[in-house]
Amino acid sequence: MIESRKSEHAYHLDNTDPSLAPHLFETLKDVQGKCPVAWSDAGDGFWMLTKYADITAAANDWETYTVEEGHTIPSTGKSVMLPLAEVDPPLHTPWRRFLVPYFTPKTVEGYRPVIERIVEDAFSGLAASGRGDLVFDVARKVPTATISAILGFDQDGAHISEIVDEWMASTGDPERARSAAAAVEAVVREEIGKRRGKPAEDVLGRIMEGEIEGAPLTDSELLGLCIVFIVAGHGTTVDGITNTVHRVLAEPGLMASLQADRSRLGKVIDESLRINPPVWNMGRTARKDAEVRGVGICPGEKVMLTFGAGNYDPEKFEEPDRFDPDRPGVHGHLTFGFGRHRCIGEALAKLEITIVLEYILDRLPDLALDGEVTARTYFTTYGFTALPVRHGSATPAA
Repeated sequence: MIESRKSEHAYHLDNTDPSLAPHLFETLKDVQGKCPVAWSDAGDGFWMLTKYADITAAANDWETYTVEEGHTIPSTGKSVMLPLAEVDPPLHTPWRRFLVPYFTPKTVEGYRPVIERIVEDAFSGLAASGRGDLVFDVARKVPTATISAILGFDQDGAHISEIVDEWMASTGDPERARSAAAAVEAVVREEIGKRRGKPAEDVLGRIMEGEIEGAPLTDSELLGLCIVFIVAGHGTTVDGITNTVHRVLAEPGLMASLQADRSRLGKVIDESLRINPPVWNMGRTARKDAEVRGVGICPGEKVMLTFGAGNYDPEKFEEPDRFDPDRPGVHGHLTFGFGRHRCIGEALAKLEITIVLEYILDRLPDLALDGEVTARTYFTTYGFTALPVRHGSATPAA
């Protein structure tokens, strides 16, 4: 009975397989069309929810679908729980209340001058030379420098980028993932150690002095929290910047449209993030028996909330393949998640993307793609390995 339940809804999808990248969204749409609640036997096996309504319902139903047994498929090899990301109510509420003030739109707008300096510095080489790789030269630098400046980290940004990228790439290989996670954890432990017993002078210091439900944060909670900041603040935002800039440069007339009307930037960013989401899935574990569209899900089974498929659901987004920043409900995409676990760093990520685009529009208005781009997926993210660009008098690449 159990095996037939799975075999009747089988669709093999291995989210750790890099060969998935070139056809990721076509594959997700195929799953949604053929079997909207599908079982994949990849790894230890998991269910995929691909319809917008089913994903959002599951995201809101923490009593059935928990994050406390991990919020990714497969596990990332970390040694600690990740506060907020892997906490259900009732404890999730005080955690979110504690952290949200650091990431409100008003708060992050205060970081604009810092981010503008970071973006200008990141673009300096490309601006001077006339060509470069927007991923390596810009996108990999901006988020790491930004989150480091906000938290007060004193680590080399390039090193943080390298170890986070290695961690993301290693998931699916348990031994490699544990080693990569340990490298990230070592950086965080060093930063926490520098602040022990000293007055708070930065955001991390103030967080270290905080309390949850009257209790000070433990070392493991601080470690997990900083990992969330670094990984979300770097990896996913690198892809968010890259994917959005690629869309602006590739979509006919879009640069000119933004030059004529900057007020459209927010809609363009949201629609770019919908159609090429840097985060295309997150995981849950069923706590109890559940049924979705007549398909039974049993306790202990992993469930993938396939945000990338939900973003292409025609029942939510009319003509989902069409890039349309003016579509109704453009802000309703699932790229930042949904419900209580929606990413608290959304405003910061969007501000970084906005400032990158503003720099291009102001300083490099003739920026253009300069060759083929190659898509890349990790277990939960989507982006590009490189984004070659040119401007000014630079001749097109051969």
